[in-house]
Amino acid sequence: MSDAMVRPAAPGDAEEVRSLVTRALLTAGFPPPDADLDADLLDLSYYNGPGRSVWVAERDGFVVGCAAIDVGEARTAVLRRLAGGSLGALVKEALRFAAAEGYRAVETVLPPGLPGTADTLGRAGFEAPSDANPMLLRLDLS
Repeated sequence: MSDAMVRPAAPGDAEEVRSLVTRALLTAGFPPPDADLDADLLDLSYYNGPGRSVWVAERDGFVVGCAAIDVGEARTAVLRRLAGGSLGALVKEALRFAAAEGYRAVETVLPPGLPGTADTLGRAGFEAPSDANPMLLRLDLS
């Protein structure tokens, strides 16, 4: 088996991204994505806007992981849709993009029940701010 390659997601990757995110949510004990609330999973062009991007990790021709950066508040990016395999490489690419876009920090909400994802984010330097919900993780880029 070869190493995964991280690349920008293409419109045709939407089904695989949706599947990866759905499996991650169900594994963590949450309901699957909702078509009204999670329209970005139906049409990845949402991430074509300024300050946004979405990537997939591909191995042997198959999408095995995904991650996205969305626009947050006060020059803070939001890491979303982190699911599947090759999470370390996906987080690295997302952080590189966020820094290049001039974001000062990256935040993500990590539901309980995803220990591998929590470990990956911890290795990347994400921490729970002391005054916030423990599911909120933050990494300052400055």
